[in-house]
Amino acid sequence: MIDPMSIDLPRFLTGWYGSPDLPAHRPIDIHSWLPEPLKDWYELSSQWTRPLMSIKRMRRPEEIALKDGKAVFMEDPGDQFWAFDPSSPMDVYEGELYEQPEKVAEQFPEFLIHNALNEAAYTGASRRACDQVEESRLLEILAPMTEVAFSGWRWPRPGHRIFVADCLVADVGPALEDHSPWGNRAGYANVQIGCSDPASLLYLDELHGLSWIQSAYMA
Repeated sequence: MIDPMSIDLPRFLTGWYGSPDLPAHRPIDIHSWLPEPLKDWYELSSQWTRPLMSIKRMRRPEEIALKDGKAVFMEDPGDQFWAFDPSSPMDVYEGELYEQPEKVAEQFPEFLIHNALNEAAYTGASRRACDQVEESRLLEILAPMTEVAFSGWRWPRPGHRIFVADCLVADVGPALEDHSPWGNRAGYANVQIGCSDPASLLYLDELHGLSWIQSAYMA
């Protein structure tokens, strides 16, 4: 297991997206109430022209406002959102529309690393995905990688894990049943793998009997 806090986020982002091509921009003084790790993320992510997120959206600092004691800073295309409580700024809360948000096990610094790696699995130079992988195949699929010991969140459903290697990031979670009520399909996993070097995915071609959807980043 890899300690999440041992991951150097600026170094990882540079290795994944290339060298920064913009000057750093930190939120201005009127946003001083935002948690320090979140301000650090805005400053760090401002250095790339290329978006660092594609499956969730980080709100701009000026869009963050208090509602019922919580401030939503990130959301997905559906009803899920993430928020913080200014009275406890290191805590992150996760919720869905019309539901009371719950505190996640990860504090802000770990959460932001988790989110960056989760997004990387979907924003690599080349990607492979399969939503129905027999769990018995996971060992060989994930052989080059090591799991990151994140404390966990519920998105998109509980049970997702992150695995990494030098040029690879994999997001692995439960596979869905193909019928309502869309529970977890026993014995199967959903696997999404991104890479910064397409050659690092070639080993998957030697694993027969797997149907991968292949894609690549389009600038």
